[in-house]
Amino acid sequence: MTLLPARTAPAALLAVAAALAGSAHALTIKTTFDSSITSNPNHAAIESAFDAVTAEYDSVLGSPITVNVDVSWGKVDGMAMASNALGESVDGLYGYYGYSTLKSYLSAHATANPSDKALLSAVAHLPASAPSGVSNYVVPSAEAKALGLISPTQTSFDGYIGFGSGLAFDYDPSNGISAGTYDFEAVAAHEMDEVLGRISGLADSSPTYRTVFDLYRYSSPGVISFAFNSPAYFSVNGGTTNLGEFNVSSSGGDRGDWANYGATVTDIQDAFLTTGRRSNLTAADLSALDALGYGGSNIGDTAMNAPTTIAHAFSTAVPEPGSWAFMLLGLAGVGAVVRQQSLARA
Repeated sequence: MTLLPARTAPAALLAVAAALAGSAHALTIKTTFDSSITSNPNHAAIESAFDAVTAEYDSVLGSPITVNVDVSWGKVDGMAMASNALGESVDGLYGYYGYSTLKSYLSAHATANPSDKALLSAVAHLPASAPSGVSNYVVPSAEAKALGLISPTQTSFDGYIGFGSGLAFDYDPSNGISAGTYDFEAVAAHEMDEVLGRISGLADSSPTYRTVFDLYRYSSPGVISFAFNSPAYFSVNGGTTNLGEFNVSSSGGDRGDWANYGATVTDIQDAFLTTGRRSNLTAADLSALDALGYGGSNIGDTAMNAPTTIAHAFSTAVPEPGSWAFMLLGLAGVGAVVRQQSLARA
């Protein structure tokens, strides 16, 4: 997915781990920096900042899996990036699954991991029969590992992340973000979150599949929404509690991101980022990861009834453009497709 400049986000995930101490943390993110990074004059700062972000995710998520990610500069998975993109990601996807099959996998995982309270609640409120409309479901590679659908140590890349070239980034948010620059850690955290599965199948107005995250997209209590331009919000209790409005901006942006246009609160998963600002990792962001099957540190309780609670400070503000290209890895004979998502400048 593409991360665009209007909001950026990561810088203090380690604080998240400390504040949300709970179960043992076992997630490991293994990063490969390609030659476009290692040959970059700022490679040391880039690598250090990206490693700081992955260390924070490792510290707060409890799934005993290894997530493999390839990181590049000015491109993503060998493809050109959107001209206004701060960051983009490509996910490996497994599918297709039917609704009942996917729901059974989620239910089994929730039952086996009762500390994942957001997932337990979200699954308990899913409808007995499939939502109307698109009936094919895919699972991002990293999430497939967390749910036990594929080997937790499979060595192929689960996702690819690229950062926009020709942009001014601030690699150290500890002393604030300099005017005219974007918070690099925030962009990295946004894209890493998407590699972990925080994406939607709503690439355009004629989607062909849904993701797990799309099952928690509501237009009203009890009504799951899957329309490109219709207002929707994230909920883990059947739509009763609105934990965050999804982006449906006519200006683009990924439909799995938060709607931050006109907002004053910055979140690492906002659709658009701006210069000179840090963003926050919120309780709702952690609940989203818990509902996707990651668990750890009791993150599932943090936003059940408090959608605006700030869990930890991350970094800046970055907007995200809506350029997509999916990579669908065949399970049960399904062929490869590619989907790219972007975070853009405001």
